[in-house]
Amino acid sequence: MKVLLVYPNDRMDGLISVGISVLSAHLKAAGHQVELFDTTFYDTGKKTGDFYREQMGQIISVDLSKHGVHRKKITLNDLQKNFRNKVLEYNPGLIGFSTLEITYDQGLELAKAIEDLTIPVLFGGIYPTFAPRIVLREPSIDMICEGEGEEMIVELANNLEKGKDITKILNLTVKKDGKVFRSGEEVMLEDLPTGDNIYGEQTGLRRPQTHMGKTLLPPDYSIYDDKRFWKKMGGKSWRTIAVELSRGCPYTCTFCCVPMQQHQHRVSRDLYAKHKGIENNALKQKDPYHREKPIPHFINEIKDAIEKYDINFVFITDESFLSMSRDRFEELCEAYKEIRLPFFIETRVETVKPGYAKKLEEIGCAGIAMGVESGSLNLRKTLLSRMMPDDVIIRGFKEFENTNIRISANNIMGFPGESREDIMKTIEINRKINPDSVVVNAFRPYSGTKLRKICIDKGLIPKEERAEDNRVYGAFDNGILTSEELENIRKVFALYVKFPKSRWKEIKKAETDSVLFNKLMKEFKHKQLLNRKNREKSPESLHENISANEIFINDEDAVII
Repeated sequence: MKVLLVYPNDRMDGLISVGISVLSAHLKAAGHQVELFDTTFYDTGKKTGDFYREQMGQIISVDLSKHGVHRKKITLNDLQKNFRNKVLEYNPGLIGFSTLEITYDQGLELAKAIEDLTIPVLFGGIYPTFAPRIVLREPSIDMICEGEGEEMIVELANNLEKGKDITKILNLTVKKDGKVFRSGEEVMLEDLPTGDNIYGEQTGLRRPQTHMGKTLLPPDYSIYDDKRFWKKMGGKSWRTIAVELSRGCPYTCTFCCVPMQQHQHRVSRDLYAKHKGIENNALKQKDPYHREKPIPHFINEIKDAIEKYDINFVFITDESFLSMSRDRFEELCEAYKEIRLPFFIETRVETVKPGYAKKLEEIGCAGIAMGVESGSLNLRKTLLSRMMPDDVIIRGFKEFENTNIRISANNIMGFPGESREDIMKTIEINRKINPDSVVVNAFRPYSGTKLRKICIDKGLIPKEERAEDNRVYGAFDNGILTSEELENIRKVFALYVKFPKSRWKEIKKAETDSVLFNKLMKEFKHKQLLNRKNREKSPESLHENISANEIFINDEDAVII
């Protein structure tokens, strides 16, 4: 059967999707044909995430046009026509969309363009998993996948091709004859979750997770336009693939969807055991939440991509890369010597052990990102479920200071109840860790997170509101600071971190003075301060005896927002 996969990507995340690639591999292995409709290179008017980060001095600007990477300006109406023409030309038996909360809107508009056709439309991804009621309300969407879809979509395609019943497929919620069937059980649409209360709503997951050694197939990158391999990394352009070494983060940050995924996994495991009449204790051993891919499989995937797609950079998508045993780390380092391509990782500061940074540098690690999120210890403990003290954060970053690995610090601004003083603590700790890139995202109350429910309970957002891209402008009033105040600080966050404190008064004025901001940002970029080795002074010498309160509260010359 022909399957059309759809990747709505109006924010132009330059990284190839692992999820879409793996779904294609499993469908093709089952004998189905697969093509991809990817909106990455269509510009319908939304600025890309990179645009905002470049404007705020968070990342180094790179021009990919020399590699033929261009975005075509197009109206939404014309994009819908292009998509409809693709569907009519290809005539698939199933159309599958992969969506995040921030890309769901574009996916929905595409689905509306073919609403009159009889081809089944499936939506999958994190947003349909957490908010199935909202997604299935749409007449243009026939069914959703809740949770991982590698095995589910193959079973769905097989049954559709053979004309068999699809209502009993596990992890599939489908509308049929005016009814809704969820993993084989008839349910009421209005009883399904909206993502607002993560523990008060029942999960639709019933299927054991994909086994990364026995079941998971290597990604199929052949469905992508060749220009999609080009990605900006560390101020350069690379031909990049995304590869996963593990799935599932073991931590429980309240701004992240992981705690809900952990909860769903526990519940679904119990329900699956009951459904199959087996002991749940035995299932737990076979179906852990955090799973690791065998390292030989990982190495072979990269070798294959080098041969087929001429890639020269590896982006490892693990949520916490170093959450592995020391033995596995040593095995990986030894095996990766066969590859020696530069690679990028993300991890938690607690997972960085002495000697790991040098070892990673030796085998080709070119970049690492770790989360600070907030410099306020009280906020981390009481709101974010990030219990590490400041010295653990600093120590984790300092391990990489004497390497050539680019260091990126991830921060979030605008948590509910976060004050300006809290934000200044985040700036202070960023000055101490001295990263290359200072990434500052706006807090967004994404569906399926603990902080979303807190925001709703506090009246900061209405129920069922979709959260925006955390990279773009436009935070929401957090109960302490207005959206404008938060965005003004975020705009100059990198300047506070990278310039000497003697210039903080000037930076403070630049929060509301666009001419001054542009002047300072021009200087920031000219001095290439997104490289820790280009700092005018060492981080230690920049910590002058000037308190944040003196500048932001008691300074009569400062601009008051």
